[in-house]
Amino acid sequence: MEFLCTNQTEKRKTQWTGVISSIKGNREKCEFEVRSRGHYYHVVIGTHDFGNFVCIPNWNVGCELSDFSDLFWNSERLVRCLGKTDAITVATAIKNVGSVI
Repeated sequence: MEFLCTNQTEKRKTQWTGVISSIKGNREKCEFEVRSRGHYYHVVIGTHDFGNFVCIPNWNVGCELSDFSDLFWNSERLVRCLGKTDAITVATAIKNVGSVI
């Protein structure tokens, strides 16, 4: 599944694509692979008693998530662990996967 990422600033808009593959699971626990801009992410998303989470084991990253569709909040959480572009990429992938699981 291909998806489009966007980083909008006051001065410019940057876009790039990514590819999601190997989606396995459901809303309680789902794993998938993301490739974009030469990077690879093994993403695990799921739910727990108090909300949602994401883990990206191959980047040593994990954090809380809002609803899987909340691109702004999830990007802001991920940017603390990843760079801005990587955070937008993963948050956009989560939004896309969340709409099909």
